[in-house]
Amino acid sequence: MNPEDSIELLRKYEPVLRFTQGEPFFPMDVRAYVAECGLWQWNPGEDPLPLVPEGELTLDTLKDPPTVSPSSVVYLKFISPPNLRELAVYQIEKRIRRRRSTGKFHAGGGRLARVGYLSRIFDAIFTVSLLARGRVPGDTAVAARLAYERIIKSHPGFYYYGRVVPGDLWITLQYWFFYPFNNWRSGFYGVNDHEADWEMISIYLYRQENEYVPEWIACSMHDQRGDDLRRRWDDPELEKHGDHPIIYVGAGSHANYFSWGEYLTEIEVGVLTPLVAIWEQVRGFWRRILRHQDETGTGSVGRPRNPFHIPFIDYARGDGFSIGPGQSAEWTEGCLIDESLTWISDYRGLWGLYARDPIEGENAPAGPRYNRDGT
Repeated sequence: MNPEDSIELLRKYEPVLRFTQGEPFFPMDVRAYVAECGLWQWNPGEDPLPLVPEGELTLDTLKDPPTVSPSSVVYLKFISPPNLRELAVYQIEKRIRRRRSTGKFHAGGGRLARVGYLSRIFDAIFTVSLLARGRVPGDTAVAARLAYERIIKSHPGFYYYGRVVPGDLWITLQYWFFYPFNNWRSGFYGVNDHEADWEMISIYLYRQENEYVPEWIACSMHDQRGDDLRRRWDDPELEKHGDHPIIYVGAGSHANYFSWGEYLTEIEVGVLTPLVAIWEQVRGFWRRILRHQDETGTGSVGRPRNPFHIPFIDYARGDGFSIGPGQSAEWTEGCLIDESLTWISDYRGLWGLYARDPIEGENAPAGPRYNRDGT
């Protein structure tokens, strides 16, 4: 398929993204982001090593250095913490905005009122763990917002990166969205903060006679599996503006949902994983002594399940800014991407700060093609 036809297909089914009030970051031009970054390398037991200074990096030069070892981590570094004056001015302006927006939605810390006491205890353990493991500093979100506001003044607009995957009977349209920062934890009482955020929506077109028609749509979202990740194109739950699907974006997290609402996301507590074995022993005792059967009626043990979770709320209310056809803002540009682009194929590193978080929640993500470990 030639590039012109690919762009035409992407334009025809461009999604509409609806955000929650208070969302400060929107899909941007990755060129402007990379131009503000430096390239760094971390080797175990050593201090981070700057490879390319801030201001000297471009998409065309973004690639892995030749000396990277399997244990090294290469990453972009977007921002430095703000100075005291910038931080003070931001906090004052934030309070003024809150007073002027009385009656509007604000994320609060009352999410634990929706769950039991055990989950509240686990939440306290999770909070303490942030002090012991790698995390993004609290004022980094402020610096990211200031940097983003400065960038969009000189590079205005909203961008997606489209990939078209043709097949004999199917064509897949991928829409990749890049956000400079994920402020779910600091902005909306969520799980984590991290520099950079790649999210994606796929639309699947099926060939009928001489044309392709949309059959399915799938989204990147949190704590969802299998059928929950996708909808048929004719599903009444899937809203559309003409041929353009309407997607509700999680505040700060940028996860994509098919319906507006507040979604309960449960995160497993990694430090309590050893207790899962004890839990399974108790369940096994219950089954053996009392001949209790599982939900299938077979009495089989099955895969160990971690019962220790912490609940978080992902706000996808859709009551804020909207981007897309027929909205208050439309897509500025749809850039066609494939494996021929060096920043897609030759850069396996992270797209933001490597916080050295052992559970990876606060580490930046990799790009569209790779996982965090480079695979």
